[in-house]
Amino acid sequence: METITVQAVYEKGVLKPRKKLNLPEHSVVDLEVKTSQPKRLAKKSLFGAFPELAIITDDDVRQVKKQWNKSLQRQSRLLKRTRK
Repeated sequence: METITVQAVYEKGVLKPRKKLNLPEHSVVDLEVKTSQPKRLAKKSLFGAFPELAIITDDDVRQVKKQWNKSLQRQSRLLKRTRK
């Protein structure tokens, strides 16, 4: 028996894998569900109004913050150069 780990999105009562599974049609599988939604998103927030945002993980947020900070640093250096 082969074990495959794949992320899925739950929409309208159906789990939809985020990538194609190499399984024959009508395959019966055992399913273990472990949510990857950060606890802070489970609280009442705007994410409830936009359920598709629930797949955003803490790692995604950290990566975007890191890129944002790098961009701000670059812009700050460029501004300092133009002031000289």
